[in-house]
Amino acid sequence: MKKIKVVIFDFDGTVADTLPFSFKKFLEIAKLLNIDNLSDKQIINEIRSKSYQELLRGSFKHAWLKLPFIVNVIKNMQVELEKEMENIKFFPGIKKFLFDLKKEGYKLAIISSNRKENIDKFIKFNKLNVFDFVHGKTDLFGKAGYLEKFLKDFNLKKTEVIYIGDEIRDVEACHKVGIKMIGVSWGLHTVEALKKNGVDYIANKPMDIMKIILK
Repeated sequence: MKKIKVVIFDFDGTVADTLPFSFKKFLEIAKLLNIDNLSDKQIINEIRSKSYQELLRGSFKHAWLKLPFIVNVIKNMQVELEKEMENIKFFPGIKKFLFDLKKEGYKLAIISSNRKENIDKFIKFNKLNVFDFVHGKTDLFGKAGYLEKFLKDFNLKKTEVIYIGDEIRDVEACHKVGIKMIGVSWGLHTVEALKKNGVDYIANKPMDIMKIILK
């Protein structure tokens, strides 16, 4: 994979540990949907092991009736998250790894469904001046389109980029675009769920990403 020029990162669950905030909000959504047949732990396990489509066919099937409401709640979550960004931590080893990648000469990008305002605030507060491109938008189902636009705008071949993420929808987007993805074990979806959905590689710690890229 030595043709890689650009390493694209997801933000939540990959670089920034926003998971405690997200899980708290997911449980609030579950209560709004009257999901009372599962414990909080079971709800989190469902969320971590299934895609959004699977949840909407199973435990969260009543959400179809309130989907616009749920999407609006998630948008509001991300507005609320901006107030918390200075308290959000990196996953262990990620910050140093990003600077190491940059020193190796790779271009770094973020393509996330989180708000750009949140990402920019996190980057500024942590003096994380390593990213050449940051895209953020509140859209749960449109990441493939952003990836395609990124390739076109920067005149990149699919073999020249790799995506680092933690969710099943990241895997689906990468498959649709035709780029390779490294799934991280420390994010939202479990390693088993990522493998089941066809992720190309798994990283159990940040330096595993470098080893995969250098293969």
